[in-house]
Amino acid sequence: MNETFFEFNEQLDGSFLNSIYEGDKEHAKMIFDKFLSSVNVYLTEIEHGYNSGNAELFRKAIHKFKPVLSFVGLTKLTGSAEVIEKKCNGITDVNTLSGLYIPFKTEVKEMIPFIETDLMKLKALTS
Repeated sequence: MNETFFEFNEQLDGSFLNSIYEGDKEHAKMIFDKFLSSVNVYLTEIEHGYNSGNAELFRKAIHKFKPVLSFVGLTKLTGSAEVIEKKCNGITDVNTLSGLYIPFKTEVKEMIPFIETDLMKLKALTS
């Protein structure tokens, strides 16, 4: 690894991450750290919205989380969040979205270790 290039985990959207961080490992480290310290808060809020049965509350929680996903290379999940958010409009029962929401939630949780690993690598390079 050279001074300007950091190779993000292949599970993350490295092209997107390289385009937004442009070799700024300090900034990437800060954003990855912030994501990891807040992801459970977002997921709890989303789960609360889903369990409440209130489609608008659920939509708002997904909407808040959506852009955060891209900043750690989870652009595919950003797209999934966009679909879920749009499907919230005009529904009365959020359970109709379980086929979209459950895999989304599962995949977010499965991706956390990759973000943690990259954060450790970023910390090692910037310390």
